[in-house]
Amino acid sequence: MDRDDWQKVQKELNRLYELHESGVSDPGKCREFNKEASLFLQNLEDLQVYDVADRVMDLLAGCSPKDFSPCENRQCTKGSLERLQHQIREKLEKS
Repeated sequence: MDRDDWQKVQKELNRLYELHESGVSDPGKCREFNKEASLFLQNLEDLQVYDVADRVMDLLAGCSPKDFSPCENRQCTKGSLERLQHQIREKLEKS
């Protein structure tokens, strides 16, 4: 992948992070985050960025939107997103 591809991945990941943080107590946004993260995973697999795709898959495994209660895994998901952002920044620096 070239630098432009990594920048697109970074932009999408940042968008997911913002969506996650804005949906702290909104089950609808939580479900939207889950859906968007699934689409992001598919795009990563299409780009053959399997190491990042594996991390997103792990993130989705712990993400279980609930209808009437706050997310139990919010901090874990936030941490995973932050580690992914760091990983993408490193890949950008190397490209």
